[in-house]
Formats: sequence, structure tokens, C-alpha cells
Amino acid sequence: MSEQNSDMQLAKLIYHRAMSIMKFTLDLEEQKYQEKGRQDDRYRFFKKQLMAHTYDNIKGLFADLEVIGLIVPTEYDENIKNGYRPTPSGGSGFLNTEEFEEWLNSSEESEN
Repeated sequence: MSEQNSDMQLAKLIYHRAMSIMKFTLDLEEQKYQEKGRQDDRYRFFKKQLMAHTYDNIKGLFADLEVIGLIVPTEYDENIKNGYRPTPSGGSGFLNTEEFEEWLNSSEESEN
């Protein structure tokens, strides 16, 4: 992976965007329960369901992207449920394939 494309890791971009959306949704939902907030059983149930649905869908999307040859699992152990990581994959557990990385590089070169 070239240094210039470390911010162009497809799985990392998808994962971070999904986590940001999930956090925003949880923050909005928390406002409904001003008395107890995060301690409210209804909020906890909502959070559990939202997180499970989000993680399951991200895993499914990553599996599809792996099948079509855009991403591959990292050589180091990462689990999306563990949150952001200061790694090239950002905690997603996947990196661009060499072929996809070459395509990204050729796209950048043709723009310059």
C-alpha cells in the first residue's frame, strides 16, 4: 500500500462513516430520555439493536467487497466491534487489494 493512499482505504472509509452515523443516531435517541438518558432501559435496548444491526450489515458489506476483489482481511487481528484503531485499516479489519490499490493510483495519475 502506498503512503498516499492510506486515507483511501475503502473499508476504513465505510467503517468510519457508519460509526459516525451510528453515534449521531444514538446521541439523538438519548435526547428522548432526558430523565435517565443512557441509563433508561428503552435507550439501552435501542442501542443494542442499532449496534447489532449496524455491525451485521457492515460485516455483510465487507464480505461482498471481499468477494468482488476490492478488499482483503488485514494480517493483524481487528474486530469492528472494538472501535477505531490507529492502523491503516482504521479498525475495519480490511485493506484494499493490490489490484484495487493499483487502480486508485492509476486514477490519481491520470488526474495529474
